[in-house]
Amino acid sequence: MKEIKGIAHFLVEQMVERTRALGQGRNVGCFGFVDEDGYISSHTELVDGGLSGIPLRVLLGKVAVMEHNSIIEGLKQLPENAVFITTRPGKTGLITDVTGVDFFNLPVVSIGVKNDGVAGIGLMMPKPRHYDLATEAEKLNLETLDTDTMEAEREVLRKTNELGLAYLELSESLETVDLPEKPPVCLASRKDYWRLPRRKVEALNGELAKELVAKSISIGQGREVSVMGLLDEQGTVQPLGKIIAGGMGFVPARLMASSAADIEGKSLREIYGELLPPNAVIVHTHPGGTGVMHVGDASAGPGTWGRPIVAIGHDQDGEIKGATVIEVEDRLYRLADEDEKLNLAFFEAGTPEAEADIRNRKFGIAQEYTGLCKPIELV
Repeated sequence: MKEIKGIAHFLVEQMVERTRALGQGRNVGCFGFVDEDGYISSHTELVDGGLSGIPLRVLLGKVAVMEHNSIIEGLKQLPENAVFITTRPGKTGLITDVTGVDFFNLPVVSIGVKNDGVAGIGLMMPKPRHYDLATEAEKLNLETLDTDTMEAEREVLRKTNELGLAYLELSESLETVDLPEKPPVCLASRKDYWRLPRRKVEALNGELAKELVAKSISIGQGREVSVMGLLDEQGTVQPLGKIIAGGMGFVPARLMASSAADIEGKSLREIYGELLPPNAVIVHTHPGGTGVMHVGDASAGPGTWGRPIVAIGHDQDGEIKGATVIEVEDRLYRLADEDEKLNLAFFEAGTPEAEADIRNRKFGIAQEYTGLCKPIELV
């Protein structure tokens, strides 16, 4: 993308005023668009933040077709000149991590909001170095699990702090400019767009399952491992990549993808949208479980990356207790949409009873995600 010279003053003012009106530490987000002169001069409708920040599906729904689609399928519909813009209540606009540029593969603008209004505007451009720093952060997050002495752990923590300091130099300040005010842009009306296949998973290669469990046991009790598999014409997940070691209950997204793709200098949007095969399947272990998955698994697999996710449950002796899959299906995306709406409705609740209803329904949604698990055979 070309150099970004500035952002329209009217857009900054609208976002700041909306943030101050919301209060309670809530932020506001939208996509802006860079014009031919290098200025962010137009934008989508503003989206209010909720319990977990800006609701991604709602945000993407302003520029992409999200019905029946995963997050990555929405990201692939973003225009080339798009910029992700968010307010940061209580901050100055300084961007201190690469999460946004890594996920969206877009420039990120952060508008700091203090009591008196704009406290500063930060800009971070997408660069290969930023993506590699994200990979380094994931590795360091796991390295503490491999340390066996206090000095070794101290060294890992020292590297983590040094990485944090490096983040402080990655963003720059962005100026506001006086440009004609424009109404919000809506682009979510296209009919032809990139979409991943919706195929059924019937079974998992048994030898692959044994290899994963053996690796999980060998690296330490309770640690998950993951691998990218490939769904064949018979609906069986076959080996594709190398086994990746994760942490306690998670495998980071970038390292997980490195199982079957060269992720160096690539964003998450590029990795899951272009490098991994369309029929790739995420396979991982559930130490101490039977393979039953939950909302986190659903989000990490079909919800965000549009791929089925398989879990293999096993005990500490390596005995496999079961295997399940959460496939790509419309019901999952309907639950994700409802959950985002509830995260916003929480702030509108006027009585304890109303808030209790919202929290109970969120618990119900979590139960329904677990209900999406389907047992599969090992062959």
